[in-house]
Amino acid sequence: GTLSVSRSSRLPPTLRARARAQRLIAMTDYERVPVYKARRPGSSSEAAAWRKYTHPLIFRHKGTPTHVEFSPVAPHDFCVASSLQVDIFSSRSNAVYRTLTRFKDTVCCTAYRHDGKMLAASDERGVTQLFDLGSRAVMRTMRGHTKAVRAVRFSPDGGRLYTGSDDMLVSCWDVAAEETVRTFEGHTDVVRCLRVSGAAGEHTGAHRLVLSGSYDHTVQLWDVSAPRPVMTVRMGEPVEDCVLLAGGGVVAGASGN
Repeated sequence: GTLSVSRSSRLPPTLRARARAQRLIAMTDYERVPVYKARRPGSSSEAAAWRKYTHPLIFRHKGTPTHVEFSPVAPHDFCVASSLQVDIFSSRSNAVYRTLTRFKDTVCCTAYRHDGKMLAASDERGVTQLFDLGSRAVMRTMRGHTKAVRAVRFSPDGGRLYTGSDDMLVSCWDVAAEETVRTFEGHTDVVRCLRVSGAAGEHTGAHRLVLSGSYDHTVQLWDVSAPRPVMTVRMGEPVEDCVLLAGGGVVAGASGN
């Protein structure tokens, strides 16, 4: 066997002491880094707005949350879809005050009607149910997709419902008749997001445009009276979300990084 001895251990004591002194002298070349205290927020309107926020609240669910949606009506309660249920939270107390459980598979997506009184919720089976939030009763059940429905949107007046599915289709439903009005075909991969033009309170004919985003890397713009897209935007990456700004003149999509 061999024994390894460091070079410094073979030095005489006086030389070792001198080497340590030289190292200490070398260390004196470092300068103290100044530490500044953080400035207190100013009196600007932005700083005042941030001071109103409190520490985040943490809610535990039975499964992984799949969707969060805020009510369009004050005080803007919100719902969280997870596992086989949808929990509805009060924005004032931050507590669950209603739970919807009439699902046979994982809930994928939810959407409030413009008046906040009805909620659409879709699941992995491809079924979309419409709930009366006052009684929790299932008012309508839309069946037609063969795979999970990942996106749900009401028309501005609530008379139509649009659904986007893993079967690559976008469907338009007549809520009262509980049947499909039109099916939009054009995507070549799962549809992940939907937007509908128009403002709440407009008549049925006012919403003319529907925007859909897909994992086929495209955002497609549809006229509700035509079965084919009127415009296709290629994003280069799978599309996770899209936005149709007021007036329908500007489209935004989120994909990749």
